[in-house]
Amino acid sequence: MATQVHVPNVPQLSSDEVSDPTLRAVIERAAETKSPPQSWYRTMGQNPAVAVEFARYWDMLHRGGTVPHRIKELCRLQIAQMIGCEFCSRQTSPAAGIQEEERLSCALPDWEHPDPATRVALHYARTLTLDDGRDVEVYEELKQHFTNGEIIELAAFFTLTAGGNRMAKSWAIEPHTDSDAIPAGVVSIHGSH
Repeated sequence: MATQVHVPNVPQLSSDEVSDPTLRAVIERAAETKSPPQSWYRTMGQNPAVAVEFARYWDMLHRGGTVPHRIKELCRLQIAQMIGCEFCSRQTSPAAGIQEEERLSCALPDWEHPDPATRVALHYARTLTLDDGRDVEVYEELKQHFTNGEIIELAAFFTLTAGGNRMAKSWAIEPHTDSDAIPAGVVSIHGSH
C-alpha cells in the first residue's frame, strides 16, 4: 500500500523561514503553551503581523481575563469537537490541568460537567457555535455564575475559537514537530504519518 503524503492547503514555515523575531518568539512560546501549537503559528506566520496579533488576542482571551482558564479550555475542546477540527481537538493546554477522561467527555453531546459554572459555559459554547446564541434561558443561567463582562469574554473567546478551528480545517494543518505530534490512539484526518 502506498503511503499518502499530506500536502496542506497553506504550508508551514520552516525555522529558517522565520526571520521576524516577534514571530519567532510567538512560535517558541507555543512550544510551552501547546494551545495553539507551533504548527498553527508556523502556518499563520505566512503573514507575521496577523500571526503576532492573533497570538496577543488569543493569549488575552484564553489565558487572561477573569473566567478561569480551565473553563475556557474545556469549552475550546468542545467547540473543536463540534466543528470537527481534529487538529484543534487533540491539542490541550497543560496549564488547564484537564484529565484525559474529561477531555474525551467534551465530545459527548449529552455530557454534563459536574461544576455548575463550567456546565453553563459549555452550554453557552454549544449554543453560540451551533445556533445564533440568543437563547434567553442560557443567558439566565449564565448570569447566575458570570458577570456581563465575563459573558462578553466567553463570547469573544468562543467565536475566536470557532473561527480558528475553521481556519485550521481549511488550511489542513498537521503537526510540525514532536512537541505537537499526534498523541497515541488518535487517528489523523489526513491518514497515517
